[in-house]
Amino acid sequence: MRRGEAPAAASRGPFELIVANPPYVPWPGTGRRVTRWDAGGDGRAVLDPLCETVPELLAWHGSFLLVQSALSGVDATLAALRGRRLVTTVPVRRWVPFGPVLRHRREYLERRGLVRRDQREEELVVIRADRRERPE
Repeated sequence: MRRGEAPAAASRGPFELIVANPPYVPWPGTGRRVTRWDAGGDGRAVLDPLCETVPELLAWHGSFLLVQSALSGVDATLAALRGRRLVTTVPVRRWVPFGPVLRHRREYLERRGLVRRDQREEELVVIRADRRERPE
């Protein structure tokens, strides 16, 4: 098992399995205080580069498992991975209570119309992407 950021992992791959739980809660990340949970205004600041890089890291018949919130665009993630010739599925969807990060950012998410005023749960989604074609 190896831990690290996707771009740095390229020299150690290809990998048969990649698992990721990146920052995905929308937050503008402006000002001096930026945290490791900041994922940009649409929640995709880490997801988009990761979807772009993962195919280069996967071995033939390798799999990528990703956890993300439905708040940050599941369809966008699926489209990005499919656009890179990976076969995608959503094996798990589950509603869970807001964790500390979402609770802290709830007012911002309400103002953006991403959650309802009375909402206290988010849908977490596991996305699986498989390489079924040999890398060139």
